[in-house]
Amino acid sequence: MVSSSFLASMSPAVFYTSITLMVGTLMRPILIFGTWKGFVYEVTEPMAIIKLIEKCYLARHEENLVEEEEAYRMLQEIIRSPELLKAICGSSLKGPCSPELDKMSPEDVEKLDRLRKLEAKGFDVELLQ
Repeated sequence: MVSSSFLASMSPAVFYTSITLMVGTLMRPILIFGTWKGFVYEVTEPMAIIKLIEKCYLARHEENLVEEEEAYRMLQEIIRSPELLKAICGSSLKGPCSPELDKMSPEDVEKLDRLRKLEAKGFDVELLQ
């Protein structure tokens, strides 16, 4: 018995390529949607980036192409440079590894460490910090 459908005229390479393209077309929107969300949720302080995106959107709405281009290029520069992104949004490191402690004297770091230990025991030390 010989198949007379349109599949019979295809070679296996063409068949699998068409299946791959169809699956890829369906999967792409699903995967792209979550990437921006993950970026915004994982940044420590995302408000600066969100405001820049809003500026780009509002400039586009107002049809101010120069401001839109400037905001877009600023956003592009921030996203492409991890050091700049971390400088704007802050570090996610907390505790003894925090970069904020690099600028403090050893005595102040020791005081904060003692306060952290007291807080772990259940004392209220917010006013002292």
